[in-house]
Amino acid sequence: MSERTLIIICRNEHDLADFNEIALKVAAMAPDIRPVVLRARGGQLPPAGLWSKPALVVALCNSFDLEPQRGAVLRQQRIYKTDQYQLFLKAGLPTPKTGVFKFGLNPDPALFGDYVILKPLRINSKGLGIHLVRTKRVAALKPALFNASHPIHNDIYLIQQFIDTGDYPTHFRVETLLGEALCCRTIFSSLKRPSLMASDRTLLDGQVASNAVVKGSNHTAAARDEEVIAFARRMGQVLPDVPLQGCDVLRETGTGKLYALECNPGGNSWAFSAPDGENARQAFGGKQGMIDHLGAWDTAARALIARTRKDAR
Repeated sequence: MSERTLIIICRNEHDLADFNEIALKVAAMAPDIRPVVLRARGGQLPPAGLWSKPALVVALCNSFDLEPQRGAVLRQQRIYKTDQYQLFLKAGLPTPKTGVFKFGLNPDPALFGDYVILKPLRINSKGLGIHLVRTKRVAALKPALFNASHPIHNDIYLIQQFIDTGDYPTHFRVETLLGEALCCRTIFSSLKRPSLMASDRTLLDGQVASNAVVKGSNHTAAARDEEVIAFARRMGQVLPDVPLQGCDVLRETGTGKLYALECNPGGNSWAFSAPDGENARQAFGGKQGMIDHLGAWDTAARALIARTRKDAR
């Protein structure tokens, strides 16, 4: 007989079958746990009797219809990049130095390095508004250098240490659930970034984001890099109560040093079935290839079992 209840809540745009399959694995591996899968909105709610045992709610969203009657609740959160930066620092993870940009700022190259990235706080997935600038030239930037529709005029902007990932900007994306890696891929641009010896204007106008704005220029591929995966697991454990994270990792060219860029804790990184995850799935030869890549469903089940046994109450 089950001794604990695990309630998994998925976002409505996700495939419910993903979580039903994971739940079946939980039930087979852990007879002491009763798993229940729900949609965040508009789905059938569980019977009241479900709350008779210690419970854990794992929600891959930050709001949902269910009203928990007992137990711990783990959910997605919106955490700004500046706050993530501080959390990575506190955890001892290498991360690019980051601050808030304002016109007239005069950053110290001794702290930021010779080059910095300017990017919007509410960054989009297409790399719009991201620029490479010589650190010593930041103070000379003026609003007139950017067209009227540029996000720098209406968004909070960040200044971030430039981590050189090579001539073609690249980063790793590792999806984690409760700190365990479900899949790993690289995202890279086919557009060569400007030479670091280029003029200030060429640097400012050049393509420096791996998620390039030019249609067809960004690509993704399956990756099984154990060092990156281990590093991403450390990132995922920085926010232990945020279940799903899309951990973005940079590898510096030349040194091979890894940096924690961000962990995308809002919950929109479930590439296994989200509508905008089609390119990611194709990189693995389809959805099943993505699942098989690191044994995602088994890994998810083990992570959920461990956390339920630890925190259900």
